[in-house]
Amino acid sequence: MRDFFFDLVDTLELVFLDPLRYSEEVKEIPFALSPSSSWLFSILSALSLSVGMSILSAPYTVSTLSFLFFGFIANLILFRFFPFFYSLVADYYVQKKGRSQKLLFLVMFARHATVLFLLFAPICIVIHAIGLSGVGSGFFLLLTFIVLYGLVIARGLKSIYELKNRDSIRFSFYALGLTILFPFLMNLYTATSFLQSVSGGF
Repeated sequence: MRDFFFDLVDTLELVFLDPLRYSEEVKEIPFALSPSSSWLFSILSALSLSVGMSILSAPYTVSTLSFLFFGFIANLILFRFFPFFYSLVADYYVQKKGRSQKLLFLVMFARHATVLFLLFAPICIVIHAIGLSGVGSGFFLLLTFIVLYGLVIARGLKSIYELKNRDSIRFSFYALGLTILFPFLMNLYTATSFLQSVSGGF
């Protein structure tokens, strides 16, 4: 358990505090290399996103539990597919710059970085406490998190492919824009609202 905790902290440190060492140091962390790490981060992030949107979608009824469940499933699928497509598009742009392919590292980094969304629910609680609520507030906050996620991926691109700041940010947001516009992923998240209406949340 102690080793797991240290590996978890080391992984988070590499992703958010020192991504310049990610491609080298991640090989030394057994937890980070295992698929269970990305699954753990995806599950926690999907749960946080679902809970956060539910907090901002008053009134709360029995159907809110259904929304939590269906929203969690939709968000979990999204967090499993989104980093892969995002990384695929970003890697394409980077290779056009003459860099070698490092898609495996980038996908792993992008999946680890989804843990950023773990902060979504706590911030929703704060926003709700100061009187802001509604689906509009939730989507605005979600867009803010997506932009922050894009900046985190840009730092990963800079580290993994040894890019300049300008290039890494440009490639990251090009890939982000194209990935969000991808119909399958766009519909996956809007499915959350649809599932909420089916469960009687509206």
